[in-house]
Amino acid sequence: MSRLNDRINNRSKKTRYMVTAALFAAFICLTTAYILHIPIGGKGYVHIGDAFIYLGATLLPMPYAIFCAAIGAAMADLITGYAIYIIPTLIIKSILVLFLTSKTNKIINTRNLLGSFIAGFVGWILYMIADGIIYGSFTSAFVFSLIGLVQPIGSFIVFILIGLALDKLDIKKKYFN
Repeated sequence: MSRLNDRINNRSKKTRYMVTAALFAAFICLTTAYILHIPIGGKGYVHIGDAFIYLGATLLPMPYAIFCAAIGAAMADLITGYAIYIIPTLIIKSILVLFLTSKTNKIINTRNLLGSFIAGFVGWILYMIADGIIYGSFTSAFVFSLIGLVQPIGSFIVFILIGLALDKLDIKKKYFN
């Protein structure tokens, strides 16, 4: 009987993770594509969608977090007319998740603060490289990437604000344990 209960609990937990990952993919897509979506010179846009990538990475186990980050951001590229970025986005957003952890009781902790800062910087650098490859000019990519610094800074701030609010509600303990 105990093994059956364990299997049911495992399935329930996996289902909860899959549903949460799908919801986060939708949040990431919507915030990236529509909420504070600022086009920059026809070569992309800045947004706060990374804040939800960071939140997903602090709430979900790694494979689920990678899924919601990659799929949500790539869908935003598709629906906003930047399909050329889908492949770089799938790779880059998957990498951003690696700097954060869901294995702590709080969303906002030292590792996740440092991790979201590093993830923002790494994403900025990787998109600058992708722009240089896509548009054939690393000089142009660097100039446009300076404007793009708004994205990791804004996402970092939004992540902290939402993360602190969710920590006050003790969401990880109530929903994920």
